[in-house]
Amino acid sequence: MAYMLTATHYDQDQAIPLENDHEAIRWLQDNVQDSPVIMEANTYPKIYGWGNRMTVYTGLPSVVGWEWHTRQHRAGFEGATEEVRRRANDVIAFYNTPDVHQAMNILSSYDVQYLVVGGLERAYYSPVGLEKFDLMVELGMLEQVFQNPGTQIYRVVGS
Repeated sequence: MAYMLTATHYDQDQAIPLENDHEAIRWLQDNVQDSPVIMEANTYPKIYGWGNRMTVYTGLPSVVGWEWHTRQHRAGFEGATEEVRRRANDVIAFYNTPDVHQAMNILSSYDVQYLVVGGLERAYYSPVGLEKFDLMVELGMLEQVFQNPGTQIYRVVGS
């Protein structure tokens, strides 16, 4: 992970300094117990990208992994492709919706306990949808547990 301290990732025509994600990943490694599910950006339909970087570096589960990789692992299961795409679309819907109740329903349906808002989420998802997280904290739905200049981690209250 040392490369992240000086590297910049370019995606969606945006420069994303990785040092912010490095700190967030280290926080997760040092502070999260067991195997809670994480909600983070997935770069679907792009097959491989910086998406799922928190789960890749922590081993914690996410709502959906890399689309093609996940489909390959479930190739023998009927409906696997549809399930992977449904989950990827739910991640998109979660970050893009301004509706806090819809967002909470998505988190609940996957038993998500932590969610990430960093440079990658800002590059992929609607600013209007991302604005809801402050309101969700005010309403007691989320608690901000980590913050640096580019990345925030929230814990779902009651999880």
